[in-house]
Amino acid sequence: MSQPFNIFRETVLPGTLEAYSIYLIAPAARPDFVEMYVTGSSGSIVKRAINADDVQSMIDASMVSGGANSIEMVADITERDALVATLEANALILVLDASADATVTSGSATYAYRHSNTSLTKISESESMDVALSWANITGKPSSSVTDIDDAVSKRHAHTNATELNKIGESGGHMTYGGKLPVTGWNSVGW
Repeated sequence: MSQPFNIFRETVLPGTLEAYSIYLIAPAARPDFVEMYVTGSSGSIVKRAINADDVQSMIDASMVSGGANSIEMVADITERDALVATLEANALILVLDASADATVTSGSATYAYRHSNTSLTKISESESMDVALSWANITGKPSSSVTDIDDAVSKRHAHTNATELNKIGESGGHMTYGGKLPVTGWNSVGW
C-alpha cells in the first residue's frame, strides 16, 4: 500500500518535521537556491540533497588532500628538489633561479612534475628554452642557399663615388653616362 506524502515550500526548515514529507527550503541568504529535505516514516529521520556549501566543501577537501594539480613557486633548484619530495599530485613548479640546472645558463625555468613516476620535465625557461634553429625549418626564408648568401655578403663593398658610378648605364648596346652617350672632344683642332 502506497503512503501519501506532503510537500512544503518554506524559507526555514521547521523545528518539527512531518513523516513522509518533502521540504523545499528557499533560504533568505540564498533566495535563488532551493534546498530539499525528505523525511521517512518518522519526522525525525531526514535526508537532504547536497547544496552549494557541500560542493564547495568537497572541492576544498580535494584540494587539501593533494587530489588536484597545483602551481608551486620556489627560489632555486635546491628548493624544487625538496618540494618534489613532499608532493602528492602532479604539479607545475616555477624555479625563479634555475641556474643550477646544467641546461639553464641564467634566469627562471618551469618544470612539470609527474607524480606517478616522480619525474621532472623542463617545459620553459626565461633564457630561450635551448632553442636550436635549422635553416631548413625556417619559414619565409630567402630562396637563395646559405652558401650563396654568405658569398654575397663577403663580396659586398662600398664606394665613395657611388653617385657617379650610378650614372653609368647602357642604351642600344652603347655605354651611357647620365643617360647620354659619352662625349669626347679634341684638345686641339690645328689640322
